[in-house]
Amino acid sequence: MNLLFCDTADNALADTQLHNTVKMAYLDPPYNTGRKFNQYSDSSPLKDWLAMLERTLSGVRDTLTEDGSVFVHLDDQYIHRVRCIMDDVFGDRNYVGTMIWEKKNRGSFLHAHLADVTDHVLVYAKDKSKMAPLVHSSTEVGKRIPVHNKGNKPSVLEFPAGCMTFNFPDQTIPAGPMNTPTITSDLLDDLVVENGTNKNAFRMTGPFRYGQDAVNKMAETPGAFICPRQMLRPSFVSQESKGKVLTNLQSFRINGSPTNEDARAESEAIFGTEMGAAFDTPKPEALLERLIAAATEPGDTVLDCFAGSGTTLAVAQKTGRNWIGVELSPTTIAGYITPRIDGILAGTDPLPLTGYTTSTEPYTVDYRTAAAAA
Repeated sequence: MNLLFCDTADNALADTQLHNTVKMAYLDPPYNTGRKFNQYSDSSPLKDWLAMLERTLSGVRDTLTEDGSVFVHLDDQYIHRVRCIMDDVFGDRNYVGTMIWEKKNRGSFLHAHLADVTDHVLVYAKDKSKMAPLVHSSTEVGKRIPVHNKGNKPSVLEFPAGCMTFNFPDQTIPAGPMNTPTITSDLLDDLVVENGTNKNAFRMTGPFRYGQDAVNKMAETPGAFICPRQMLRPSFVSQESKGKVLTNLQSFRINGSPTNEDARAESEAIFGTEMGAAFDTPKPEALLERLIAAATEPGDTVLDCFAGSGTTLAVAQKTGRNWIGVELSPTTIAGYITPRIDGILAGTDPLPLTGYTTSTEPYTVDYRTAAAAA
C-alpha cells in the first residue's frame, strides 16, 4: 500500500511501522535561501533549519532497510553543514558520494559574482557494506564491443576454437601483420575459417580491452565473438544486459541529464500553465527515474518526506515501486499530488515512462494531525 502523510516529516517518520521498510529515500528540502516561493517560505533561522533536517534525517535512517540509501538534494550554500549532520546521523564511513546535477543550460546574468548552474545530491547508505552499486543504464544484448582498444598496453590473446564467427568466405588466413593506421596487431598463428567459424585456436597481439581470463569466460558461449573483415578486428557480442554504475556528474552536456527547464515544462504539461508555474524549483522526472532505477528494484519502497508536487511519488508509481510520501500542506496534496497519482492510475498521465510496468497499487492519504487536516 502506498502512503501519503499530511504531517511534518519527523512526526510521520516516528511511526515504528515504517521502520526498516524503505530501500531509498529522496529528500528535496527547502534550501533555506531566504526567498519566498509560491508554495512556501524558504526562510527560517539557520539553527532551526539544521535542527529540522537533523530530526528528519534521523527519522529517515530508521525507515531504511539495512541495504537502503538516502539522497539529499541541495544547493551549495549549506551543503557543508548538512554533510556534517549526515556524518553524525549515518556515520562518515557510510558516505557514498556527492552527485553534481547541471540544472541549467546557462547561467543568469543577474548573479552578482558567480552564476549558479548546479545542484548537489549527498548520497549516504545505512550500511555501505550492504549497499549494492548504483547501476542505471545497461549494455544491450547483442551490442558489439571491439576487442582491440587503442591506447591499451599491447598483450597476447588466444581465442579458443569455435568462439568466433566470420562475415567472409571460408579460407585459411596466414599468420602475419594485421595493422591499421591507428592500431598495430599481429596474427601469430594461421587461422582456419571453416563453416563460418574458427576451426582452430589462434593467437593475436595488440592493445586489447580484455585479458585472457575474460576471453576464456566469454568464449564459453559459442559465437561470442564476431569478425566482419579479413583485417582481423573481432568484437565481443554482449550476451546479457550489463549495468553501468551511475556517475557523480549528471549533465545535459555529457549524459543527457534533464534540467530545470525540462521540469517546468513537465509541470505545465501535468497541471496546466498557471498551476504548473506555482513550484519554482521542480525536479525533472527523468532525473528521479535515473536515481530510483539505480537505487531500487521494482517492488521496493521509495520515501520522499518533502513531497511537494509529487514528482518522486509519481516516478516511483510509474517504475513499479511502492512509495511513502510526506507533505505538510493539505492544499498541495489536494491540488498537486493526488491528481497527479490519480492520473497515472487512470492512464491519463501525459508523461508516461517507457521500459517499466506501472504499479497499479492504490494509495491512502493519512492526515496525521488535526492542524494538517484543517
